[in-house]
Amino acid sequence: MLEIEPSKILVQDLHKHLLSSVGPRPIALASTIDNKGNRNVSPFSFFNVFSANPPIAVFSPARRVRNNTTKDTLENIKEIQEVVINVVTSDLVQKASLASTEYPKEIDEFIKSDLTPIPSKKIKPFRVQESPVQMECKVNQIIELGENGGAGNLIICEIILMHISEDILDKKNQIDPNKIKLVGRLGGNWYSKGFENAIFQIEKPKT
Repeated sequence: MLEIEPSKILVQDLHKHLLSSVGPRPIALASTIDNKGNRNVSPFSFFNVFSANPPIAVFSPARRVRNNTTKDTLENIKEIQEVVINVVTSDLVQKASLASTEYPKEIDEFIKSDLTPIPSKKIKPFRVQESPVQMECKVNQIIELGENGGAGNLIICEIILMHISEDILDKKNQIDPNKIKLVGRLGGNWYSKGFENAIFQIEKPKT
């Protein structure tokens, strides 16, 4: 087997191995705003939910590997500790990919990626209308994991309001995976789908 010691490999190569090994990863399309009112929306696949009581989601905008700079999402959250986490579906994935392009801070990614901003109910950042699940969050904590390129920054978010489209619900008012059509991130340019033939069930053991 190929053996890799992280300290003995280039960060960009390690990064590729990690992203290709751990997946599919859910995608947070995070929308933020700065003190001047500049909007930002960007996808992050270092993301998941970690608690239901309190409802906690965590995502990580990592420092750029190539030049060790930080992303607008992180800088915005340091100014205004609020974020909307919008889920990414198969219908939305191309626009989410466009939102990942690096633009100057004053450029509105909503416009560049043809996404529709709609006002949130409890926080300042805008929601993404095209996303069927939008989570308005306050940021409880930012944990910086390092100072070098590739280091993550854990954004610990408490969900204070969820918006769920009725179009993705089944008869029991639960989210139907074949209606929400979530997608996940793999390594390189690869994605996966979480619906149709890609999903299966295994009953939880009772004892």
